[in-house]
Amino acid sequence: MLTNGSRSSCKAGSRLLDQGAISERVYALVNGRVRISYTEPGGHEVLMAIRGPGDLLGEYAQQDHGAHMATVWTLEHCETVVFTPGSFDAAIRRLGLEEALQQYILHKYRQIPKRLWQASNLQTEQRMALLLMEILNADPVRNDAAVPMTQQQISDALGVARSSVTRLLANWRDAGFIRIGRGLLEVLDRAALARRASRT
Repeated sequence: MLTNGSRSSCKAGSRLLDQGAISERVYALVNGRVRISYTEPGGHEVLMAIRGPGDLLGEYAQQDHGAHMATVWTLEHCETVVFTPGSFDAAIRRLGLEEALQQYILHKYRQIPKRLWQASNLQTEQRMALLLMEILNADPVRNDAAVPMTQQQISDALGVARSSVTRLLANWRDAGFIRIGRGLLEVLDRAALARRASRT
């Protein structure tokens, strides 16, 4: 399928898709992770998802010919394959992937209520642990456990004060399961992080 598109690369912090824009291009992520954010009328950003290699971006708008529902930002250097509307449709038909595409879209859509429930019902520490697990799981074949988000981006994603994120990360660092450096956040003990993510 990837042979129907054109290869492209972009650096960290690049904007691939704009909320409200009309574009029927579809991106297939080959390498790297992105964050998908919805901006409320007042300007507040709400994190909708983290995506990684193997995911599609822009397929909702391509299917209904509407505006993009969210903005897509790269978290790190990304390699993509870009499809025009015609090339994407041709590849889907040629490979008989129409039903698989609809199932994929529905699967992504069904993740939204769970995220909303977590934002309303879970404590900040558990939500942050879930976010870091989501980032790591978006690219499970990576050899490292780096989290390519700043503390400010994490606090924005969770909708909490940066001081809360800084305090929790310091506690986790002292407990020995993350490492914090200049521009670096690395998970050293995934099992410990998973335990905090699964607390009830």
